[in-house]
Amino acid sequence: MTRAGAALVPVAALVLVAALVLVAALAARASAQATVTVRGRLVERGTQVPIAGAVITANGEFAASDDDGTFAITLPPDATTLEVSAPWLTTIHVPITTSAEGSPMRIELDPAPELGGETVEITELAPTVPGQMRVDAKLARILPGGGDAAKVVHSLPAVARPPAGSAEIVVWGAAPRDTRVFVDGVPVAALYHRGGYRAAIGSDLVGDIRLTPAAFGAERGRAIGGVIDIGLGDPAALPDWRVQADVLDASAVAKVRLGRFVVAAAARQSWLHQAIDLVADPERLAPNAPLPRWTDGQLLVRGSLGDHLELSGWVLGAADGLVRTLASSDPATRTEQDLASHTVRAQVTLAHARADGRDRVTLWGGRDGVRDDLHVGETPATPDAATWLAGARATQERRVAAPLGLTLGADLDGERARIQRTGSLTIPAREGDPYIFGQPPGDDVAADRWFATTIDAAVHGTADLHAGPITAALGARVDGWMLGASRLTPRVGATPNAAAQALRFDLDPRGSVQARIGATGIVRVDAGRYHQARAASDTSAVFGTPDLGLEQAWHATLGAQWSRGPAAIEAVGYERWLTGLVARDLAATPLVAHSLTQGGTGRVQGVQLTARVVGWRGLSGWVSYGLSRSTRKDAASQPARYFDHDQTHGFLVVGGWEHGAWSVGARVRVATGEPRTGVIGAFFDSRSGRFEPIRGPHNGERLPTYFAADARAERRFGAGQATHRLRGAVYAELQNLTGRANAEEIIYSADFTQHAYLTSLPLVGILGVRLER
Repeated sequence: MTRAGAALVPVAALVLVAALVLVAALAARASAQATVTVRGRLVERGTQVPIAGAVITANGEFAASDDDGTFAITLPPDATTLEVSAPWLTTIHVPITTSAEGSPMRIELDPAPELGGETVEITELAPTVPGQMRVDAKLARILPGGGDAAKVVHSLPAVARPPAGSAEIVVWGAAPRDTRVFVDGVPVAALYHRGGYRAAIGSDLVGDIRLTPAAFGAERGRAIGGVIDIGLGDPAALPDWRVQADVLDASAVAKVRLGRFVVAAAARQSWLHQAIDLVADPERLAPNAPLPRWTDGQLLVRGSLGDHLELSGWVLGAADGLVRTLASSDPATRTEQDLASHTVRAQVTLAHARADGRDRVTLWGGRDGVRDDLHVGETPATPDAATWLAGARATQERRVAAPLGLTLGADLDGERARIQRTGSLTIPAREGDPYIFGQPPGDDVAADRWFATTIDAAVHGTADLHAGPITAALGARVDGWMLGASRLTPRVGATPNAAAQALRFDLDPRGSVQARIGATGIVRVDAGRYHQARAASDTSAVFGTPDLGLEQAWHATLGAQWSRGPAAIEAVGYERWLTGLVARDLAATPLVAHSLTQGGTGRVQGVQLTARVVGWRGLSGWVSYGLSRSTRKDAASQPARYFDHDQTHGFLVVGGWEHGAWSVGARVRVATGEPRTGVIGAFFDSRSGRFEPIRGPHNGERLPTYFAADARAERRFGAGQATHRLRGAVYAELQNLTGRANAEEIIYSADFTQHAYLTSLPLVGILGVRLER
């Protein structure tokens, strides 16, 4: 068994648990009490900003609206009326209406007279502050992306077009590791499985997806790029069971009610690498599209403890494997890779709703592991890392008076990483390395084993002020960091060991000011300072620098939005200044234990225009154009260069339409090609016996413009009795409809006198079926 295959074994237990819960759910269905789950969303009139903390009651049950204004309440089938109340709203009673598809209710509320001007409305794609994007999972699943809700992130206006087979997320010119992904407030290692075909979070349990590309509030830290929040949905809203299969993978989900609690479990297993064998040779596809294997499982529990207390918890697990060979006529450039990784997260949350706000406490923990056996010719690069993580988070939201709201919070995050690495100092290449695809690495092979510790304790607070048409959010975050590495110097003979340890304190101001213009327009300014710790993998005394510290960024955005009915148009300009970036030391012979420096700087600036429509005659979607420039300097003495993932122009059209039993989604994407370092000549190296390139300006060339059109269609059907009927759907998706061979890399002949493009796959089809009850 390969290491990649062996790495799938640790997740087998989690998948088995999910399968057992699935069986239990099916067995308990006959005795489960019939219930109805009512869902909706509350937003402010005019700006339609989500309203949190409103209390919804019916038949002795209650729920509170979340940060995004959504609520879900499980009731007996004879419930007929909802009561919605809050000190700043006029209490009303509305009749309960639900649809067979479980669509959210649309409710309108008048504000309390003394506060004036607020309304509540429910939408699938909530209009947000300029630059931010929030998408309901129901809409996300009908868009191209394999039916996976979280795949919609790669279709959002602020996100750069990813390379084929890539799981990286580049938001407004930020490096992939600079943007953090949170699931219900808990940080996760990655949003996607290897290859980017599927999200590592079960699609069935996702409730909504929110992207804040810059200038986020004080409640989020440890990121200098953007923030992606994945909210898990209400398990009570799921069907009793659901199974789904297509050419990518197969999945199953089920729920069971245990008293006041609802338990849902889901599992998924890929078979793409086996399905490809039927139509193509995986070895020939390997350079164009990696064919990984993935497994994931989820367990979600949510219920009421009474007295406006809600308890929830979940466990998420995922494992990936990838084995591939990139053949070459030159043995020195033949590439073999055997990769295995896994991740587990678990959390428990206690939430208390009050008439004037709510309290929330979360405890979480997890473990990440990755081993990558990579050989380029005879040169290895074999990182092996295992990281334990844990944290706690507490927030209190309170409306102090009619014009003032206050949010206070504290959180603690810690990680301990054990890392071993053997191989070349220069592979895998870092961002900013002048990399030529297919060029053999040097013979600078070394080895190291070390530990790295990162602890961050933070407190934060935000005051929300309302004065007529002006709304301001003024906040700050104070972080205390402890950064450590087990060795300051490489192991040489009997040299005594000395560890690196540093303490840092940072005050990060955050704030926004918003002005209403009439009933349909807003203008908003957001700004703040942000910090993140160096990566644990950069703290090696051999491959990196043990005493690296924090990277810093300032964000500023200025935007305007006009909305009327189901449509909204927005324009936003943004700028990000980066300092203290970790970069490779450019000296020919760097100091011992200082292969990396922290003198890198960067600047990102751009504008984004977006038009959106929500639920107009069944149509929802957006059209967006972005113009941006992202540059870096690895040292003060160096000229500015383009960021490796810079895309100057980006044009995007995304839409989904529902009509009766049909759902149709489409996407058209045009993007500037990424920068690359070209070759202007070559010389013969008699020592190695091969040609070596003479590089042109760093990132001085670009790949050709990218274009692709994708489409998805789904037909639902139902059978049996109305209350417990069997429902299903068949769906088909075609990616890259035009069959355009988009360039992903520049490849050169052995003597570098000729070049061509490595292209992505042509037309790709996905066909699948789903059954549920």
